Amino acid sequence: MEWNDKLFLSEEELKLLTMFLAYGVGLGVLAGLFTGNIQLCFALGGVISILISLLKIFINRIKKSNKIHI
Repeated sequence: MEWNDKLFLSEEELKLLTMFLAYGVGLGVLAGLFTGNIQLCFALGGVISILISLLKIFINRIKKSNKIHI
């Protein structure tokens, strides 16, 4: 069940995910105002922010487990 532990996020990781999501959606809406397509930029900002935050969480987990300073 080692793979099952990697699927869940801790409180700190959830806070990071929500912070990135809020910033990404906000920037997406602002970009949508200038491009004229708010819905697309809103969704795109949300998806990109989730991917970036999950990548950051994954890197932080690797750093903690291997004690590597990247």
